[in-house]
Parts: sequence; structure tokens; C-alpha cells
Amino acid sequence: MAGRGDVVWAPDPFKSGGGNPRPWLVVSTEQLPYPDEESIAVAFTTQSHHPGGFEVPSEAWTQGEPNTRSYVLPWTVATLKEETHVVGMQGTVTDEFADRVTTSLCSYPDLTVVE
Repeated sequence: MAGRGDVVWAPDPFKSGGGNPRPWLVVSTEQLPYPDEESIAVAFTTQSHHPGGFEVPSEAWTQGEPNTRSYVLPWTVATLKEETHVVGMQGTVTDEFADRVTTSLCSYPDLTVVE
């Protein structure tokens, strides 16, 4: 299974037909209930017009940097199943970049516990 910081290719929910994969950044850790089978990931895009998206700078890539400028959308979240969804690997980003994206993702839900 892909690990935290890996960029994988999986189905694009924004395209019809499901045959169009897009890159996804894996942000989950081994704490996920089924880490060998599933991962939590956020979407990559080449579109820069999304406020709150993170540009992926060259220095964030440790391997597999694409030839086009990429952005991560930390609010576009998916659970990817290794055998069903993941169709390839793009590369890997640094732990620091994955941490930054995960912090942003975790800031969206209201995690206040109401008793």
C-alpha cells in the first residue's frame, strides 16, 4: 500500500466514466484501521484558481516530480482502496509538505466535542 507522502494515480471523481485517473496525495498513517488495504488521500490539480490550495514546489518532491505545476486541494478527500482504486505511482513528497497539507485538512471539520 502507498504510504504517507506518496502520490498515487486513482479515479477522478470529477470526470464521468471513471476511466480518467488523477494524482492523489496520501495523508493517512499506520493508525488507519486497515493501513495495508486503504489510505486517506487528497486531490492534486493543475488548476491554480482554488483559494486555499497548496502549490507543490519542486523542493517538496523527493521523487517523481511532474513536468507541470501542481496544487493540492486539502478539502477534496477520498478513501482509496489499494486493489480497487490505485492504478499507479507518481512519486513522493517530503514529510514536511504532507504534514502541512494534513494540518490544513484537519482544520476544516469542527472537532469540538459536545456533551
